[in-house]
Amino acid sequence: MKNKYLKGAHLSERKFKEILRLFADDLTATQIANISGVSRVTINSYLKKLRHQIARYCESQHPVSAPVVAYDSRHAEVHADHDGGDTLVAVKPEVDRIVKPVIFGICRLPDRLYTEILPDVSRPMIHAATRGRSVLETLDTTERLRRFNGVVDLGQYRLYRLGNSITDTLNGNPLMDDVDAFWGLTKHRLAKFKGLNRNTAYLHLKECEYRFNHRNEDLFAVLLELLKTYPLTLS
Repeated sequence: MKNKYLKGAHLSERKFKEILRLFADDLTATQIANISGVSRVTINSYLKKLRHQIARYCESQHPVSAPVVAYDSRHAEVHADHDGGDTLVAVKPEVDRIVKPVIFGICRLPDRLYTEILPDVSRPMIHAATRGRSVLETLDTTERLRRFNGVVDLGQYRLYRLGNSITDTLNGNPLMDDVDAFWGLTKHRLAKFKGLNRNTAYLHLKECEYRFNHRNEDLFAVLLELLKTYPLTLS
């Protein structure tokens, strides 16, 4: 069955668009399955692939030339279209194996916000950074943490503000306003899952990043454009 957004699927393009619209409306997999009439197992499979594609796109927009998080290339997944066209960078879904607890940084740029898992940053390091302690200089983390406006410890569901809400401004507005707004969105979304599965923490984080950066757009239309360029595949 021809479906330019989901290759190799026995699902019509019309039905897939229905599922994609429900996803854009931020419904759960159970809700999407009930409304669309597609099995929960199939919906979970599609949503996982969609989140991988979103994460790949977010990584391609990363302002750093190379990913900072170390990962095992044997577990990385790279997507290339069937015509040998553009390639998106590898997704790092196995990050939970090297991050305990899950800690990530939030940085606000002029055109978007981005997040980064910080596998080598611990709670004591965050506490030291928020207090301005110079001990971090010996741990080679100060400069890295200075790139972020805030750091979140998912184990404690807590945002640590590293930026100065008075002096760190963008177009006259405090950067931390957007950082706080993003954390509010992320905390609300993750709470819906009633306990985050560490295996999918990275994918859900990147989904939150994607949703926040496109919050003023029609997310359904944005997702369609993404999948036109990088369609999902079941192979």
